[in-house]
Amino acid sequence: MSIITAFGLSAFVIAIYTLTLVLQNKAVSGKLLNSILYLGSMAFFAGLVWNALGLYEILDVIQRMGNVGQTALAAGLKAACVSTIWGIILFFIAYVSWFFLRLKVSA
Repeated sequence: MSIITAFGLSAFVIAIYTLTLVLQNKAVSGKLLNSILYLGSMAFFAGLVWNALGLYEILDVIQRMGNVGQTALAAGLKAACVSTIWGIILFFIAYVSWFFLRLKVSA
């Protein structure tokens, strides 16, 4: 999950930097503004990749053990979904930041 967090933190840092440029009435490039949305999207997709890897690990353990209880299966699925949820949260924060900064820059 450190890669997911790194993408999210990078988007947050760029959003703060862009906000300081806007508040100082300096020019903001479209590439800088769009990088917020890009990094947020990367956090989301990295979360999906980690989810797929987690599901693969769960299925590998089930295959090796043979018979797995419902509680153990539910716990594994819950653990695999954490990365996707974290990626979605970071993407939402990046998207909201990008949206409001875009409105502020275009105004």
